[in-house]
Amino acid sequence: MQETQSKAALPVWGAATLAAAAVGTTLILIGIPWIFGRLLTSPGFAALPMPAIETLFTLVTFGLLALLAFAGIRLGKVPVPLGARPGVFAGAGLAIGVLGFTISLALCVIAGTAQEGMPAAEGMGLFLLETALTVIQSGAEELTFRGWLQGDLRRRWGRWPALGAAAFLFAVLHFVAAAQEPLTFVTMLLGGLLFGLVYEKSGSLLLPWALHFGWNWTEELVFGLAPENPGTGTFGALLNIDTRGSPWWGGTQEGLNASLSSVIVLLALAAATLAWPDRSEAAAAGGLRKTPARG
Repeated sequence: MQETQSKAALPVWGAATLAAAAVGTTLILIGIPWIFGRLLTSPGFAALPMPAIETLFTLVTFGLLALLAFAGIRLGKVPVPLGARPGVFAGAGLAIGVLGFTISLALCVIAGTAQEGMPAAEGMGLFLLETALTVIQSGAEELTFRGWLQGDLRRRWGRWPALGAAAFLFAVLHFVAAAQEPLTFVTMLLGGLLFGLVYEKSGSLLLPWALHFGWNWTEELVFGLAPENPGTGTFGALLNIDTRGSPWWGGTQEGLNASLSSVIVLLALAAATLAWPDRSEAAAAGGLRKTPARG
């Protein structure tokens, strides 16, 4: 009888986990920008170099996000596998992310909406700093949405409902925090689904983390297409590619985040991932936790 009641309670605890993740991530991803917006009204804080302000913002925001995820993982006893071959997973994810975004940009070149802007390099020091910050940002997000939320919901709701719920929350928060174009929500949702599929198929958090990093790093620091279009971010970029013209092909302020090219590439990558052999059980041997999760 007790075992039956425990199993029946699993879906309820899944809803509690989803609610906790939604509230916690919302407070961080919306609250911290609001706090920094208020700080920027102070002449002393606003006088700091912009790279210093953005570095502090990234460390605070995604440091808190990682702490939230660690707390959820520990309280829920959620196993977070890294895989038996972490170097292979990280390298494969990085290659997929870099190649995927490059193909997305190439489709915009074919559509005639991508063009070279002004030189954007700001120095190797800032380039390396932003690279490190991108590692932190992508890692905190993957630990939260895939490592904690998807991992916890998987044992309570099953694989596919867990993947869908984590991807949906990922898309909603990104859209609410930093987007206006409806197509951006679609790309964020597809991105979350892709990261979740990669995590499920490989059984290693390193692969979606590296894929996420590779996509963002190529977008921001190689081609200079983020955070806004046209132009580059505070830390500069190796190149400066702007997208102009048709809004369907990246011609809005949100660039390739609101482009059909990204939708096409993300769909293709997701379809290819579905065809992968499932290595999740074998890869789980190298996890952060080896203790079986308990409901």
